[in-house]
Amino acid sequence: MAAKSKKEETDIFDLLKDLVKNWHIMLPCIILSGIMGVFAAMWIRPVYQADALVQIENKTNSGMIGAMMGGLGSLFANSSPAETEIELIKSRQIIGDAIDKMHLQYYAIPTNILQRILHKEGRMELHKLEIPWKNFPKKEIGKPWFAVVKDSLTFDVLDHNKKKIFTDCHAGETYKAPYAGDTVTFSVYKMDVKKGQRFELFKIDRLDAIEAFKGAFDIQDRGKKTGVLEFSYTDIYPDRATAILNEIANNYLRQNVERSNIEAQKTLNVLEEQLPEIKAQMDSAMHRFNTYQKQVGSVDINAETRLVLERRNKLQQELFNLQQKKQDAIRLFQPEHPTIKTYEEQENAIKRELANNGTESKRLPTKQQEVLKLSNEVEMAKVTYTSLLNNIQQLKLVSAGEAGTVRIIDYAEALPYAIKPKKKMIIGVALFLGILFGIALVSVRRKFGEGVRDPDLLERATGLSVYAKVPKTSIKTTVDTVPLAVSNPNDVSIKALQALRSSLEFLISEGASPIVGISSLAPGAGQVFISENLASLFAISGKKTLLVDADLRKGHLAKKIGIDGNTGLSQILLHNEPIDSAICKTTVENLELIPCGETPSNPAELLSSKRYLMVIEELAKRYDLVVINTPSLALAADAISACRAASQIAMVLESKKHSIEAIKNGAAQLRMSNADAHVSVVLNKC
Repeated sequence: MAAKSKKEETDIFDLLKDLVKNWHIMLPCIILSGIMGVFAAMWIRPVYQADALVQIENKTNSGMIGAMMGGLGSLFANSSPAETEIELIKSRQIIGDAIDKMHLQYYAIPTNILQRILHKEGRMELHKLEIPWKNFPKKEIGKPWFAVVKDSLTFDVLDHNKKKIFTDCHAGETYKAPYAGDTVTFSVYKMDVKKGQRFELFKIDRLDAIEAFKGAFDIQDRGKKTGVLEFSYTDIYPDRATAILNEIANNYLRQNVERSNIEAQKTLNVLEEQLPEIKAQMDSAMHRFNTYQKQVGSVDINAETRLVLERRNKLQQELFNLQQKKQDAIRLFQPEHPTIKTYEEQENAIKRELANNGTESKRLPTKQQEVLKLSNEVEMAKVTYTSLLNNIQQLKLVSAGEAGTVRIIDYAEALPYAIKPKKKMIIGVALFLGILFGIALVSVRRKFGEGVRDPDLLERATGLSVYAKVPKTSIKTTVDTVPLAVSNPNDVSIKALQALRSSLEFLISEGASPIVGISSLAPGAGQVFISENLASLFAISGKKTLLVDADLRKGHLAKKIGIDGNTGLSQILLHNEPIDSAICKTTVENLELIPCGETPSNPAELLSSKRYLMVIEELAKRYDLVVINTPSLALAADAISACRAASQIAMVLESKKHSIEAIKNGAAQLRMSNADAHVSVVLNKC
């Protein structure tokens, strides 16, 4: 765990160093993202929020009205849960009415980009824009029209083809004109414009307008048991946000009252329809009673008959009231409910008593029975008519006094400041994203563009051993022909090469051939520097060392060391010159050099010949170590042939220049002609 934590800290430290090193990438990313953030913050229109408070009451009709209504009062018990009311407010009925009244289907969008950035756009509120699109080709339907301001009071209207339709228009007036075989209607109810401003005019579908409204409209329950709802609406104009929200609140209040009165109104209508019929029945009963009395004269009704009559009237009144209560209860409960069952039992009991009362009345004389019957009909008709009149009056009082279950606590007021955009946050986020983008670019460049720089990653990915990580030297030798290992042995790059020398000495001491090939993937990796100074380090350590310049195309070791290399390896291979004729002394003790010689026409054939192997084997017998400087793998196949004789091949890589795949391919090429050679890596210019 400790090793892992240390590795992570190292990676972060390396990344920070890379970011500082690649400031030319990071700085433009940060500046560009900052500019984009400022532009976005200025481009987004300021948005204002208005809010209102509405209370939903759990209300029942009680008190005086409940007492007046008696059993009918239970019909108008009302409960309004907040969740239900929120969904009702969001319905198309409520929102759609507000959209129609506030003309939210119509849009007038300013088109000037600079004025938008500077927040100096004009404002135009459309009242109507009706275009007969049905008479146009499908591809033209829905294209915007245009309003071009002539001065602060007048403007012209152009169609989607830039054809002028209305001229010198004013706000508050409605304009109509024949257009496309029909009529176009246009009007503006509010504007605040300047000369030269231009607006796009268009109308959206009502359902789209409702969905757009819902995106800016929100309802929150201010506590689950408070019954208080908070309406909020956002708009680019604070006065319009306030007007729209108040319209929603008033519309909801109005519809809530109407919804509360609807049951009472329905019952009132039914009762008023029944009233003429009940009155006619009462008049008819009274007429029959009076007619019978005229026919038979006065009839003496004794006390017993009167008691039977009063008892029957009372039972019929109780039955009527009970049946009314039962009908009210049926509207509220299922037929199996205990309340309904109780009413039915009481009704049956009264009917049985009425039947007994009818039996008693049959014992009376015939005239008294008839008088009793007609009197009973008159009394029942009067009771029914009077009860109906009372219910109608009570329902009228309920309907007139019903205020609904909604109360507007606070009408809408807009906040004095814009809630969006949050400019500081937008700019901060943009800068943060710019930093992330710069880090991503540096990381990608580090991983793919610049190539490998981490020895551990290289070893894990390729299986090759990194024997040295050579940093760039900051020292310039005063004598160009003297190797840095001699003139400045304490330089950091020479210290790193000493590790390479130690590794190679260990391998050679284990029985490997004392022949080391130095190659590279691409020119400029520094294999000449590595070859020269590695050979010098071996020589300084007391080993008799030979440096062979096998770059027959562009070799320049002789010139670099300050030796006249007219005779070299190419003459030995091409003309069979003696080996000794090409060996040159250097200023470094124990170090000798075979230059590349004259450039031959066929260097690859010379290096792949048997003569080359024989020469190298002969030299290996004379010297403790032979270091062969070869061409780059990227330029020619000479390096592959030159390394055939080596038992140790050091492939020089420039840090952050080569990908993993390129390194694998280079190692595979070197092993292709010398499978027994041990290939290692020197990471140079770190």
